[in-house]
Amino acid sequence: MHIHDLIIAEFERTKSLAALIYLIERGRELEFSFNGEVYFLSCDKSRKYVSLWNDQSEQSFNSMEELIENAIISNSTLLSVLPEIQIETIF
Repeated sequence: MHIHDLIIAEFERTKSLAALIYLIERGRELEFSFNGEVYFLSCDKSRKYVSLWNDQSEQSFNSMEELIENAIISNSTLLSVLPEIQIETIF
């Protein structure tokens, strides 16, 4: 098993911040749900660095750290709801 696969497994199991940052900064994308809403997290270097999508609504940030601290999901920050998200797909 490669280190990348181990980090994916870690994120799926623990929703570790370090694993999330590692995966997104290396081009992976994440689809997850929270309170019945579906979200999509990706890295897009042609715009701002990272984006969080919900429906047609986009929140863009210059870094993963900014996104984790400032992205709003159901009136809360991603940081505060991360343990409760349901991972749908890691692309």
